[in-house]
Amino acid sequence: MGNEERFIINGITGEKITFLESFHETNGEYLKIKVDLPPKAEGPPLHFHTAFEEFFEVLEGELTITIEEEEKGYNKGDSLHVPTKVNHRFRNLSDKPVSFYVTLTPGQYFEESMRIAYGLIDDNKINKDGTPKSLVHTALILKMQDTNITTMPKIVQTVLLGGHLNWGHGLVCKNP
Repeated sequence: MGNEERFIINGITGEKITFLESFHETNGEYLKIKVDLPPKAEGPPLHFHTAFEEFFEVLEGELTITIEEEEKGYNKGDSLHVPTKVNHRFRNLSDKPVSFYVTLTPGQYFEESMRIAYGLIDDNKINKDGTPKSLVHTALILKMQDTNITTMPKIVQTVLLGGHLNWGHGLVCKNP
């Protein structure tokens, strides 16, 4: 992983992501992270991915995960597999911190996208709701994460993320 820190912290929510096994360290097979969410912290909005699946494993506390319309609490030792194209979100509704692993398979560009997103927070380039001020930044992050926000109209996502995008530095993202 080079000389970069193994963790990043969201300057708004206090969420901490520790990169345990990077995409490059696993030869492109997966990315494994540890997420620490403070009490009452919100994760991402309801979304889905078309190119990777996620496996959640709770280490401590209670993690609330929504799958499609069903919301359920998961405790220490509980795990959940989220296949591609399944709407999901996570958050901490409790008064105590929660820690959990997420394995993204394959998870290509996810780490880089989170570093960009948290960097924009640190650089004060986000709106009060936590979204990037620039639509280009929003499109870049969503494309790199293969994230489709269910509350964002399909036409908006198509316009933002449509076509073949090439942002340089060898990174080429294509429509999923």
